Amino acid sequence: MIRTLAAVSLAPLLLLSGCASTDAPTPARANPSVPADREAVGACLLVARTIERKDVLFGSGTRPAARAAQSTDPGIQEAGRELMTAGTAVEELLVKNAPEADRVPATARLVEAQQKLLSACTDLFGPQPWPFDNQPSPRATS
Repeated sequence: MIRTLAAVSLAPLLLLSGCASTDAPTPARANPSVPADREAVGACLLVARTIERKDVLFGSGTRPAARAAQSTDPGIQEAGRELMTAGTAVEELLVKNAPEADRVPATARLVEAQQKLLSACTDLFGPQPWPFDNQPSPRATS
């Protein structure tokens, strides 16, 4: 009797499990070439352009780092935190405007952190050019 009740109570579940979502249409993203992690996309595009421009000036670390910190990818997040720390150190040196301060180590850490974020982007999205990068490279000539 217990086996019969168990079989009867599981029967509706078995019938419902046969109605899998294979019949229902899956919602499509608006642009399939753009990954769902928009923060990682933004951080990767920003850091790639920053490196292309060889930009190590004020703010070049914090903008892509802030986007990377919001990413769902752990590699992007970690690289973003390192870039935020390095960018903040360079900004502090620039704000202090102390002529005797040696900016080379802080700038080297910033460049290294930018490269680490770019490497994390390559690990996540593959090599450049990325399909979601709609802007031509500033190096392109016509």
